[in-house]
Amino acid sequence: MFSRCKSITSVTIYLVVLVTPLACEEEQFRVIDKNAEERLRTTSESIGEPSSVPTISKSESHYKGENFTPDYPGLNQPPTVNPKPEELKYQARERAVLDADKVIREVTMPAGPPENAEHFTLAKSVQCAISKSLEYRVAEETYLLLALDLLIQQHIWSPRIFDKVTPQVQGLSVNGTHSTALQLVNDLGVSQKLPYGGEISADILSQASQELSSAVQTGQASSLDIALSLNIPLLRGAGLVAQEGLIQAKRNMVYGARAFEDFRRRFYIAIFSDFHELVVQQEVIANTRSQIDRLRLIVEREDALVTSGRQVAFQADLAKQRALFVIDHLSSLEETYKLAVDRFKLRIGYETDSPAVIDLEMLDLDPPVIDNQRAIASAFEWRLDLQNTRDLVVDARRQVDNARNSVMAGANLFATASMLKNPDFFNGIQLDDSFGNYAVGMAIDVPLDRTIEEVNVRKAQVLLEQIDRKYVFARDAAAVEVRQAIRRIDRALYTLSLQDKNIDIARNRQSSIDAAPDRASPRDRTDAVDALNSAENDKARALREVQIAILEYLRQTGQLRVSDDGEIMAPDGMQVRYRRGSGILAQPVGIPHA
Repeated sequence: MFSRCKSITSVTIYLVVLVTPLACEEEQFRVIDKNAEERLRTTSESIGEPSSVPTISKSESHYKGENFTPDYPGLNQPPTVNPKPEELKYQARERAVLDADKVIREVTMPAGPPENAEHFTLAKSVQCAISKSLEYRVAEETYLLLALDLLIQQHIWSPRIFDKVTPQVQGLSVNGTHSTALQLVNDLGVSQKLPYGGEISADILSQASQELSSAVQTGQASSLDIALSLNIPLLRGAGLVAQEGLIQAKRNMVYGARAFEDFRRRFYIAIFSDFHELVVQQEVIANTRSQIDRLRLIVEREDALVTSGRQVAFQADLAKQRALFVIDHLSSLEETYKLAVDRFKLRIGYETDSPAVIDLEMLDLDPPVIDNQRAIASAFEWRLDLQNTRDLVVDARRQVDNARNSVMAGANLFATASMLKNPDFFNGIQLDDSFGNYAVGMAIDVPLDRTIEEVNVRKAQVLLEQIDRKYVFARDAAAVEVRQAIRRIDRALYTLSLQDKNIDIARNRQSSIDAAPDRASPRDRTDAVDALNSAENDKARALREVQIAILEYLRQTGQLRVSDDGEIMAPDGMQVRYRRGSGILAQPVGIPHA
């Protein structure tokens, strides 16, 4: 009876050992997260970008399983909500004649932002996008998955311990005699991969059987089997080819770090472009309101001339018609701007139903002095995407070597040793250092049929040629992109200088008309107002294009650096300034970058 209690206690201990890891699951996940973040930080530092390190999660919900439900309604056929037409309700609006004057007042009257509106500068927009944007989060997780893959490979190359416990009740009936026994089987082992191929392992298999009921008392039985094994390849599978998975995982981490940093630079330019497009749209709206004010003065003057009999009525109607066209255009511009703001909020991860104000702020970088050949050489050396493409050629060459290794004959050195004991498992185990059985030898696999392996070698060679050509093409494409970025700066500067002249011409034209008002017809006046408005709008767009062209040139040549707080990390000699306030089109005032 005492032995039976001990056996049941032993089983209970094993069950506790099995259940305990479940209670520590949350902490184990946190350890994994910490290890993954450490590898992300180390890899990012290795490429010189320690600031761009993603965290494994911005929320704790996945630890607690809040995103999962215990049951899955409609597992085989998920429900679909699609009402029939007769179940839908549509209420038509009553047709009414709108008051045109009221509509004009509503359109032309500028509405201020709500008091609780959030103000966004360029840096704040980038910061919000980094912390909340879905696009940025996906890029972080893509990089993170590479760190988790590396953790798996590193764990594979560390000592791996396993323990399998099997408690069971056995019933046996022989010649009318029924026996019941409690059996406990425990398989404990450890294995370790060797650096240049092969594996060493140790395994302990213990079995204990305690009789629970029997017509004939037979006592208890136990056994213990200890086995050691060693397997070392000498030809096929020997060398660094054995570590291919770990080597590639480590290299993929570096590729991921480069790709993530390259994404951050592209992402910054995209946010910059969207933000400055909103600034330009505000300037266009402001210019259109000024255009309406000038057209209103023309309409009032022409009405006065018609009233005094000095002007025919249709001339005044021409001015009124032009003003109405511009008012309608203003309404369209405002609706387009509201939609653009909503899309911008969606992109940076801000609540689309929360009011936001885009501050009038525009980057003001001085155009660089460019040496074409030096710029192309910088792109070849510094661009992260080119470095990834170049290193993929190295990977392909290594795959050719690995494929050739598989063609070789197999010659594995092996050694095994085992010891079988029959101890009293429940009352203690006494072991000695003798081995019951052992074997040492070599297993040779003669390469009689290696057709598949030889075909794989040829495939690896073809893939190497493809990847090598892709790298050459990527270099040529990078050179073209750099030249295009240089021409884009020149073109933007040229357009900006022309718009400055157009504004001067339009203002001189307006001044000439104001100096001799009787010489100009209403069409001349409205055309002059339109020309000035177009020139001011084109200059606002040209200012944006210059800054985008400069940033794109920096990115194409591998010189753009962006901090985690959304600011440009200026290289030596570059001064980062902003145009701020309502006078974006005015003469720029240099504001040093903080």
